[in-house]
Amino acid sequence: MNPRETCFILEIPEVEQRCQLDANGETIAFFSPAINKQKYEYKFGIRVYLNGVDNGRYVAIFVHMMEGEHDDLLQWPFTGTITLSIMDRSGARNNDISQIVQATSNVSAFQRPREAICRKGCGFVKFAPIEQVFGPNYVKKDKLFLKIEFSD
Repeated sequence: MNPRETCFILEIPEVEQRCQLDANGETIAFFSPAINKQKYEYKFGIRVYLNGVDNGRYVAIFVHMMEGEHDDLLQWPFTGTITLSIMDRSGARNNDISQIVQATSNVSAFQRPREAICRKGCGFVKFAPIEQVFGPNYVKKDKLFLKIEFSD
């Protein structure tokens, strides 16, 4: 890994329960704990819809900027590359399902946050087909792992 890259593994537990719809028939989102790119750098949150959005047939994943205590020391907007990967748990690491978010200065989701977590995110309504993600290679013991890699 390049010294300008940072990698996190996010565990999504209770996958089966999270795939249930709420009382209104809406999909329930999984929100990650805060992820800091580096100790004194940008803060992010990940929102995952395991059942997709709008009756979709795809897992949806979005990146959100979060307010951090060092925001006034950082250069805004955030720019860089964020690679999101649903990890293959069969042992064949080359089968991770990956998509790349390119954060550029003209994407409003990467402006300086003015609230705990920005409502506007950037990501994929069609990250990966639900039937692929819920196959035997990705969900095991009711857990799914998402890898988040940041690079400049």
